[in-house]
Amino acid sequence: MTPDLFTSDGHHRDDAGRVTDGRVAESVRRMLSEDRTRELLGIQVDSAADGRARARMRVRPDMVNGHAVVHGGLVFALADTAFACAVNSFGPPVVTASADIAFRRPGHLGDDLIAEAVTRSWQGRSVICEVTVRRGDDVIAEFSGRGVRIVAADGKPSAGSDPVPGSSSGRAGHEERRVRPAGADTDAVD
Repeated sequence: MTPDLFTSDGHHRDDAGRVTDGRVAESVRRMLSEDRTRELLGIQVDSAADGRARARMRVRPDMVNGHAVVHGGLVFALADTAFACAVNSFGPPVVTASADIAFRRPGHLGDDLIAEAVTRSWQGRSVICEVTVRRGDDVIAEFSGRGVRIVAADGKPSAGSDPVPGSSSGRAGHEERRVRPAGADTDAVD
């Protein structure tokens, strides 16, 4: 088992053991504790709560392709990690069903890439979440993902009737509910 990267109040510890400012939901802490890919890529999760998440990755020499730019698959992995943290912050387990990414600028060796995810809506078991990957003020990529809540073998939802507070029961056929977590009117997670 991986050492605990979080404090007792849900804050994240960075590689030097310092505590970051972001809050991380217990459901995300459990998910990240077994995420070997995140560890391999050196992705750090700064915050993940209330349908929002912020993750970062420093571009290492082994992440740069033959064109001297970060491999697009690794940018996708960073964005997908932020997506997973945002949508799983509500509690019930969600996995990526489909995603689209638009690469806007190349990333380079030594860049600190930051992915910010915002959950936009739920309909039934399906969730939509958007992620922006930046290097400073430059947008590197924009990711839009659709996730689905995992269903147990007996056909029942894995946990709870609906992960978004104040929304419908989560069953297919109910109208879509827009998710507007606190601070949703800003582009960044502080």
